[in-house]
Amino acid sequence: MTQREHDRMPYSVRVEFRTASSFLVAYSVNLSRGGLFLETEHDLPTGVPIEVVLDVPGAIPIRLAGIVAWRRAEASPEGPPGVGIELQDTNLQLGIVIDGLVGTFHGVQVLVLSGDRQDRTTLARSIKSIISTAEIMQAADTSVAGALITTEVDLAVVDLDFDVDGGFATLRAAKALSPPVPTVAISANQSLRERARAEGADETASNPPSFAELQVVLVRALSKPVSVRPSDSVDVEI
Repeated sequence: MTQREHDRMPYSVRVEFRTASSFLVAYSVNLSRGGLFLETEHDLPTGVPIEVVLDVPGAIPIRLAGIVAWRRAEASPEGPPGVGIELQDTNLQLGIVIDGLVGTFHGVQVLVLSGDRQDRTTLARSIKSIISTAEIMQAADTSVAGALITTEVDLAVVDLDFDVDGGFATLRAAKALSPPVPTVAISANQSLRERARAEGADETASNPPSFAELQVVLVRALSKPVSVRPSDSVDVEI
């Protein structure tokens, strides 16, 4: 993209990923196929050109040209409100960056909190089968989870059914970190799942979750950018 083409880009957005791991998950799911979903309530019209600037730890900012392909105006069973962006020439522009990040990749760090040993073990095995590179830390109670949860953790999966207060305390601890650790709250109780959403859980699922449901929420939580905001690189912004 030439500087003149860049200056004419009517919309520009900066997308910040929390870790290289979250970016690599997003790449494997969407970016490698030439698309990107951005969770936002900004009313971006379909069909307009947009520049996407990706901020990834360990890499220089990546600029991609795209078009707003579709929009979801409000939250639904399919997902949160946002826009789907069709990107151009992603393989050419991302290839070197991906190679560099993969060379230093040490696996996805996942914390699993559940007071029931069998449930915890089953959940850990399911996560491992979905994300083969996952290194899973298991916690039987809130005190152990509190000692393990740091900014090095890529994702926390919290069982609310065994210890409701402890589970919510762990969710709050994850959200209090800077940047916050993505969380998936699981419960057989719909009201607890709704409360978890209200208190900042990135995703929720039934308990026990089906393999397909767990796969969706894990990937969605891991690949979610930590922020999506207007870029200051062009005159017209969202």
